[in-house]
Amino acid sequence: MRLWLSVCVLGVACSDSAGPAKPVVPGRMQVQISGSVHANAEWQGFGQLRDVLASDSGDLSLLRGENLQPATADSQINVIVPARLELGQLTIGRYVVGVPVTGPVAYVVIDTLFFASVSGTITVDSAGYPGRPGLTPGVLRGTVSFRAVQLIAGPTGPVETGDTISVHATFAAHWYHYLFPNVKVTLGGGPVVGSSQFSTGLESEDGHGGRSVSWESDFGPSHGFPHDISQELRILAPSVGTVAVSALTPGQYFDVAQWPAVYTALFYRDDPRLGLSTGGTLTITSVLAPTEEFYGEIRGTLTSPLALWTNPTTLSGDTVTANVTFDVQVWPLGGIPATALRRAGRRP
Repeated sequence: MRLWLSVCVLGVACSDSAGPAKPVVPGRMQVQISGSVHANAEWQGFGQLRDVLASDSGDLSLLRGENLQPATADSQINVIVPARLELGQLTIGRYVVGVPVTGPVAYVVIDTLFFASVSGTITVDSAGYPGRPGLTPGVLRGTVSFRAVQLIAGPTGPVETGDTISVHATFAAHWYHYLFPNVKVTLGGGPVVGSSQFSTGLESEDGHGGRSVSWESDFGPSHGFPHDISQELRILAPSVGTVAVSALTPGQYFDVAQWPAVYTALFYRDDPRLGLSTGGTLTITSVLAPTEEFYGEIRGTLTSPLALWTNPTTLSGDTVTANVTFDVQVWPLGGIPATALRRAGRRP
């Protein structure tokens, strides 16, 4: 995801003079640019932490800002940090287009011009995270300074030019804390075996008085959509403890009146057979209820053998054993954060 800071647009006055330092109010960012492009203006400032549950691996901080009165030209900057931003200083390195980000980087788009960071720093003076992840932001304060070089399209990819800019911004960014699922799946038997290399998950009402925790996983090095498998876990009333997983037939699965309190079903992308639980155990280690503003969470483990059904009345004879560890966010009652913020006229 790209997060943007507009720095200079056609029709908006830009100047070389930095002028006296002014306090930056929450939700603002004071930007100065020199070099082949010049700017000195106050913009909106905001960003987010994408927090993978129960893990520091995969966390991503995205800082952005935006001009207060956008003109027709599209001029923007990204600051991307593949970790949680905390108090202190981090080094900004070279941004290479198309290469996965492994450390802090930045890039700037000014109308049709593209500038990639070469070197710099980002300093957090006050990490004002909200008290709990959800719709309510905190305020992150600090400075970011970096040098960037212009890239243009070449026959085999982006090519550096001799044009450079220096960017300095003091920010008091509205800072959102969002939760992302952490799911690991291991399958034994059936058409897909091994441990997942990528998984995503969610929790929702099942429409019939219970809750559904579901996930999608890929088991190879490439990740696309649709994924290799998807699996759903129905829980009538989630609570901490260990319960039995019920056996299920296609007739029961397709008749909601026959749903047991706990079951699991497995679907393959490349195999039409339906996997339905024949037993197993579910252990829930944590349940945190959501509020209007804040996320909830459900965490646990699932071990279940499943039978693969060729059609609603015929067993294929193949079985699968699924071992799953899941930690999945529950959306705030006020809605999915990005959607709710757009409805409220705010842009995270």
